[in-house]
Amino acid sequence: MAINGIGSYGLNSLYSYQSTINSLRFSQAIYKNPKLNQSSSSTSASSVTSQKAANNANVAFVKEYSSSMTDLMNAANELRASNKNGAMSDLAITSSNEKVATASGKLLIKSDKDFELDVTQIAQAQMNVSEGVKAGAYASADMNFTVGDDKNSVNVKVSAVKANGGSKTNAQMLREAADQINKSKANVTASVVEKDGVASLQLVGKETGIGNEFKVSGEMGAAAGAENVKTETANAKYSVTSSGMTTDYESKSNTVSVGYVGVNAELKGTGQTTFKADVDTNKAASALSDLVNAYNSSLKFLNNNFEKGTGVGRQLESIIRGLGSEQSLKQMGITVNKDASLSFSKSDFEKNMAKDPALTRDLISGANGLADRMFNKASSGLNMSSNSLVNGYSSNAYSSSYGSSSAKSATNPYTVLGMYSRSGVYNMSNYNTVGMMINYLI
Repeated sequence: MAINGIGSYGLNSLYSYQSTINSLRFSQAIYKNPKLNQSSSSTSASSVTSQKAANNANVAFVKEYSSSMTDLMNAANELRASNKNGAMSDLAITSSNEKVATASGKLLIKSDKDFELDVTQIAQAQMNVSEGVKAGAYASADMNFTVGDDKNSVNVKVSAVKANGGSKTNAQMLREAADQINKSKANVTASVVEKDGVASLQLVGKETGIGNEFKVSGEMGAAAGAENVKTETANAKYSVTSSGMTTDYESKSNTVSVGYVGVNAELKGTGQTTFKADVDTNKAASALSDLVNAYNSSLKFLNNNFEKGTGVGRQLESIIRGLGSEQSLKQMGITVNKDASLSFSKSDFEKNMAKDPALTRDLISGANGLADRMFNKASSGLNMSSNSLVNGYSSNAYSSSYGSSSAKSATNPYTVLGMYSRSGVYNMSNYNTVGMMINYLI
């Protein structure tokens, strides 16, 4: 279409010409602006330095984030049922009556079998005791006697007279004799027993059971009577019942094996007790405490770095959600604080484990239990894209870089122009605002 011989193409050419002029004026204005009038080399160096610093900070943050999530995942894994070496899979043995026997060791097979232990006699060592003498009275004779077995023995010699010529008391004589015996290789332990001013020498074999006897002979002096046996050696006698089958045993030692599954018992007295395989409560409590601490540490880290990126915010929401009902957490000895952190009570956990161990174990290590949920949340967090973890950080890092396409600062003249131009920040044909913008720059 043409008006008075002038086509629309001519008008477009005029607009293009005017836009070119405005672009030239804009470039001149930038050159005159002291904020933006920097040498290209200086601007480039500053930009590279800023970008390098930001990249290094991003890498350091991502590493710290990964470390936090890994710690949480490892703590949760210690309590997962699928972890055969974890705290909830490592069955321990407990004794229902520790006055009869205590349990130690670890099951070589994962079994919930109970072992009934009936002790009819504990193993004993030989014991000799001298006749009582007045501890403070002066000794009337020297000591010269032998203590021991066919393999190892000691000759005890104690003079009743001191080096200065004074007399020793009976208690002094007995203590010197006991000291010589204890320093020897004889398989005997000696001690002096004093009560109500009366002292006696007590000799006990170091090993229990028949065949570990010792002899005492010679000039006993203040230890007269110690050559006589007061308690004879004896073997332990006990029986173990499991799965309806009872087996009798005899042992020279009070430390015995039960059931051939890696469990040891220390026999303490006669009577009956039940050995039961169950979760080691102390080990489980320690692992659960570690999980709570790892969760709190991750929660604090994510809270403190929430603005770094959208991924951080998503992970923060993820670990807070779905911890479990208040009642379920309470059964595990866990409470949720007002700031979403957790607190753990070992005493509450142990009480609930004793009251309802199956439920407590299931809430912690069962399918979709606390350990599994925490593990999956941490694992998912580790798979979060690195860019999402720092995308918020990058915008802030460059917000003050003049001329940057990502700059949001009001000091950026392009942004000012964009406030008035409907066609975009870089539209040089918006004649109504170009002049104002150039005045702003100059």
